[in-house]
Amino acid sequence: MSNQTVSLRDYVGAALNECYQDRLYVLDGDLSGATRTAQFQQAHPSHFIQCGISETSGVSIATGLAMEGMIPFYVNFALFCSGSAWTQVRMACYAQANVKLLATHPGMDNGPDGASHHGNEDLALMRVLPGMTILLPQSPAEVQQAIACAMALQGPCYVRVSRDAVPVLPATLADGQPFGGVKRIWDEGEDFAIVYEGSALAAAADGFALLRSNGKKGKMVQVQTLKPFPGAALMQMIGGVQKIVTVENHSVVGGLGSAVADELCRQPAHPPLLRVGVPDVFTQSGSTTAVKSRYGLSGAHIAQLLEG
Repeated sequence: MSNQTVSLRDYVGAALNECYQDRLYVLDGDLSGATRTAQFQQAHPSHFIQCGISETSGVSIATGLAMEGMIPFYVNFALFCSGSAWTQVRMACYAQANVKLLATHPGMDNGPDGASHHGNEDLALMRVLPGMTILLPQSPAEVQQAIACAMALQGPCYVRVSRDAVPVLPATLADGQPFGGVKRIWDEGEDFAIVYEGSALAAAADGFALLRSNGKKGKMVQVQTLKPFPGAALMQMIGGVQKIVTVENHSVVGGLGSAVADELCRQPAHPPLLRVGVPDVFTQSGSTTAVKSRYGLSGAHIAQLLEG
């Protein structure tokens, strides 16, 4: 396993610049330094709109731009662009507006700021909205690919980008494949399957490495598109394993684990499903590593569950 790590939010501005076209606008909620959209503002100032600390206004302005044929990206912390502006996002979905939300600092990535800034509910809030597409990159290249996919898609889209460090993986089975759906990262046997989303990559990869070192042989599968959920493709990839664990930097209610459970209940038979994520509580503040460990988002916890 490589020791190199990156924070994907550091690539947001560069990726938006790379995908720039005349119809693209970026809207900010007074956090352009933290989300790195300041890089886009510097390169394309006339296509950058500062909306201030008013998420409802920001999403409303983005919807207006979309209705005029533009491709707006409202960029903010996950909690703010999903929760703070949820009614406006819902109405954008109702209107089938071509609005894009790009969320940084998801889950417990903003550890020291505690429950007021932890975005542990955003996937559930976005997943319930008809017409919403949810994309979950795990690498700098995938951030750019997800933005390009969102731009090519007609309709509302939510792109979730980690703030915490994620590992840079060595060569995987998914290399060279187009972005979207589910991807088999490693496939070494049928003992288990770790199914995870991009911002939980560190815990998933650590868990897989621990299980491998203990003689277990399993699969590691990345979900790149949470909605529409690629259930049939996932079942084909993990069929035959003895146990499944979902790993998400999010509440266990309504996110990736719930999406996998929804798919499993359609099957005539399936292995046990275990869920790693935040239990049904508000999380505390602390260092990001300590907070994630406290709520079970760690490789050690994953390995313990699958070996039990």
